[in-house]
Amino acid sequence: MKTEKEKNGEGIRILTEKRDNYFKTSCFGALVAKRGFTLMEIVTVIVIMSILIGFLLPAISQVKKIALETKQKAQLYSIEVGLESYKEDDSEIGGKYPPSHGYDDPLAPLGPNPPYDYDYCGAQTLAEAMFGRDLLGIPATSAYRADGMNANASLNLYPAFPDNANIKSRRGPFLDRTNIDVFRADEVFPGLTWEANMPKEKRYLICDVFATVIRKVGTEDQKIGTPILYFKANTSSANEILQNYATQTDHINNRYNRTDNYYLMRLGRVADGEKHPVTPSSDDSGEAFYNYIRDPLTIVRVPVRLDSYLLISAGYDGLYGTKDDICNFKPNL
Repeated sequence: MKTEKEKNGEGIRILTEKRDNYFKTSCFGALVAKRGFTLMEIVTVIVIMSILIGFLLPAISQVKKIALETKQKAQLYSIEVGLESYKEDDSEIGGKYPPSHGYDDPLAPLGPNPPYDYDYCGAQTLAEAMFGRDLLGIPATSAYRADGMNANASLNLYPAFPDNANIKSRRGPFLDRTNIDVFRADEVFPGLTWEANMPKEKRYLICDVFATVIRKVGTEDQKIGTPILYFKANTSSANEILQNYATQTDHINNRYNRTDNYYLMRLGRVADGEKHPVTPSSDDSGEAFYNYIRDPLTIVRVPVRLDSYLLISAGYDGLYGTKDDICNFKPNL
C-alpha cells in the first residue's frame, strides 16, 4: 500500500507529463501551448497584414515621390548655379546666358527669318553650355552649331580626338555630372527615323531624375528620365514683352520663343509618346505654352522671369504642362 508521500509524488509525475505534452517553456520561462495555429487564425493574420500593407503602400509611394521631387529641385538649382557660372565666365565676351536654339549661320544678320537651327533645340544647347558638345568643356568661340564648327564654319571646335591645346582652350564644364544624367537624343528616343525638324540625334540632353523607362545605352541598361527644357529670354530691344500669338510667326519676337524646344516636345512623352499638354496646337500658335509661362498676377499676358531663362522638368508623370512639373518658376496651371 502506497504511502501518502508516494501518492503525492505519483500525482506530480502525472501532472508534469501532461504539462510536457501540451505546453513548452518559452525563452522567458513562461508556459505556452504547443499546438499549432488553426486555419482560421492564419487567415485572420493574413487579412490583417493585407489591410496594413494596403494602407502603407500609398504612403511609401508618396514618400518616394516627395524624395524624387526634392532631388529634382536640387538638380535644377545645380543647373542654375552652372548657368550663372557660365555667364560670369563669359563676361569678357558679353556675359550672356547661352542661347536656347542653335544657329545655321551665326554671322548672318537677323531679319524676319533668322538663321536659327531649331533642330538643335534649347535642351541640347543647354547641355553644350554646361558640358561641351563632347562633355569635355565648351570652346570659348562656340557658335552653338550642331555640326561643332565655329561661326563661319572654318574650324571644327570639337574634333573627334582633341589635343591638349584644344581642351585647355575650353571653358567649364560648369556642372558636375556625378548626379546629372546626360544622354544623347537617340538614346532617349530610340527607334525613330531621324530627319529634319527633329532634335539632333547624336547631341546630348540633360534628363531629370524621374526615370520613366529603361533603355540599352552601350552595353548597360540605364534608367532614363525626361529632358530638361531650357528657354532663354530674348532681351533685345526689338522683342515683345507681351506674348502675342494671334499669328503663326510672332513667336520670333516674343520674350520667350516656344519654338526653341518645339521639335523635342513634339516627340511626346519619353515612355510612350503621349502628347504633352503644352505642345503647340495644330495652328502653330503656341497658346498653351504661352499661358503656361504667363505671370498669373498680371492682367495682360506677361511671361515670368523677363530677363533670364526658364527651366522645365516634366515631373513624375513625364508630361510637360501638368501640375507635377518642377520648374525654376511657378507654371500657370
